[in-house]
Amino acid sequence: RQSCIAKNPMKNLLILYFVAATMGVQAQIPQITLNGHYLKSLKKHRLAIRDNSDLYINDDDSTALFYYVLVPNKQVKGLVVMLPSTGEQVEEVFNSNQKLITLAYDKGMMTIVPSINYNLCLEETALQFLNVAFSDAIEKYNPPLKKIVIGGFSLGGMNAIRYTEMAYEDSSKTIIRPIAVYGVDPPLDMASLYYTFARTIEKNVSSVAVQEAKSYLDKMNSLFGGNPEKYARKYIHYSMYSRNQPKGGNANFLKLIPVRIYSDPDIDWYLKNRQVDLYDMNALNQTAMINELHQMGNDRAEFISALGKGYRPNGMRHPHSWSIVEPVDCINWIMKCVNSH
Repeated sequence: RQSCIAKNPMKNLLILYFVAATMGVQAQIPQITLNGHYLKSLKKHRLAIRDNSDLYINDDDSTALFYYVLVPNKQVKGLVVMLPSTGEQVEEVFNSNQKLITLAYDKGMMTIVPSINYNLCLEETALQFLNVAFSDAIEKYNPPLKKIVIGGFSLGGMNAIRYTEMAYEDSSKTIIRPIAVYGVDPPLDMASLYYTFARTIEKNVSSVAVQEAKSYLDKMNSLFGGNPEKYARKYIHYSMYSRNQPKGGNANFLKLIPVRIYSDPDIDWYLKNRQVDLYDMNALNQTAMINELHQMGNDRAEFISALGKGYRPNGMRHPHSWSIVEPVDCINWIMKCVNSH
């Protein structure tokens, strides 16, 4: 097989950047650092479908698609789905959320992490993969279907929120119908994201950020047809939230369930380190969506400000990180959602 570098240089820059930022080593499959009986209870299941469209990268060009599942050694009370960010290996989701996942296990919650980290949005191929993964896990482990909470970091948060919206818009499109959803600093408005990427290229502060922006702009132009001015309906359709639409567009489908958005809105850090202002911070649309849900009567929609809490696994300060989720508070929220059903 050709190497990842030979196949797609732009994608490889994203791979190397993510690995360098989180592990400080060359791209490889990391070991999951769960301890003792937690690690013994962890299972990996490969799926029959193949990855022919780069749903999952940073895997040495493998076409395998799979999910990990951690099943407690007692009655399963519910299911937590956790979705990776762009380029993030599934194993790193466990390593970055070790305390949250072990707390979930101790409370009888099953955890699933599927191998999806490079889709643009929840289009047909990505949706099909998640449905296949969820179907396989349900068949094997039979978790309570009315006690499922889904969440994810960045792209994973986008996928989690959009999947939940689709489940409440038309349940025939999804295998599960989450009772609650959370996102860890996810972008929400695809049109806003388009212009953020365009400004990233224009400012040219970080070569890696520029390559990521070019990669995703190429994806947007290919899938949506062009920019948001010409193809507004496509952008609205795939967005989690649209500020210029009544009731926030697809956010309307979240009006009846608990929603949490975690953010470390450290504008000082972004100005100093990325030359990014509030217009290009995810927090702008995040707070707008939560406010919109409040206006629709959803008093269980929350913006969780975790100012100063963002750090990568190697200790590097970065507001855009899994660490902004406080594990004890999060599991208490999850269990409150589960126990209310």
